[in-house]
Amino acid sequence: MKKKIFLLSALCLLEVQWSMAQAPKWVDKAKRAVFSVITYGENDKILNTGNGFFVTEDGVALSDCSLFEGAQRAVVVNSEGVQMPVVSIMGANDMYDVIKFRVGISTKKVPALHPATVAPAVGANVYILPYSTQKDRSYTAGQVKAADEFSGKYHYYTLNLRLKDKMVSCPVMTEEGQVFALAQKSSGADTATICYAVDVDFAMEQNVSAFSFSDMTLKNIGIKKALPDTEEQALVFLFMASSQVTRRSMQNCWTISSLNIRIVRTAMCAVPPTGYTAPRMMPRWIRSWRIWIKP
Repeated sequence: MKKKIFLLSALCLLEVQWSMAQAPKWVDKAKRAVFSVITYGENDKILNTGNGFFVTEDGVALSDCSLFEGAQRAVVVNSEGVQMPVVSIMGANDMYDVIKFRVGISTKKVPALHPATVAPAVGANVYILPYSTQKDRSYTAGQVKAADEFSGKYHYYTLNLRLKDKMVSCPVMTEEGQVFALAQKSSGADTATICYAVDVDFAMEQNVSAFSFSDMTLKNIGIKKALPDTEEQALVFLFMASSQVTRRSMQNCWTISSLNIRIVRTAMCAVPPTGYTAPRMMPRWIRSWRIWIKP
């Protein structure tokens, strides 16, 4: 009996060593882009913990939307244990459970994963990279079982591999070392052998538009939202937001708390209020008001 236990242990150890020896060369570098996410709710109590990863070197990142629901603030912890704040939400979709956000990075740039230029074919080998603060080359390997198209150009993947605990929202990589999907929560008897993942391109396409102010998914997140990318969209967004702001004082000063934006009469406040800065553009839709944004 003892010999059998010893042999089984030895085989497991050899399997781990073999797996590490066969790890693609890009694993070490790619794993540095994966981080842990901690969200905080009311009274600054920990709400949820999960995973995410950087997709640009200036701090744009992806994770699962459910992790941020009800959050008032969030931080990420990278592979070196460095904590950085989530500074703005750039878009979210609760149906496919994805969110894009910006992190206030502590260096000039951070390790980031490159989205795949070509979707992997059915049967292709894929790898899930877990978050870790240890310098190892661990990963979980599998194959693409199915790729179902949605919205005309994105894919929802079924993978032939078991999703281990704490791997939700970890990146799913191609053999070339490019990220093509986010691992997602699974349930049911078949999850012992398969898991699911959503197209990273779909997550990257999430954004704040002119009409996002009434988006309930974004409203359920208390963290500051990013402004739309284009000037036209941003102006419409601010116009819609200004119609729903609440009076904060008798000094013609209004606040949109969920966006950390203050709208004040130019004559009443010629310089930014404490903690606020001027945006790059001035709204044209109303000349007697000035917009200040809190960083």
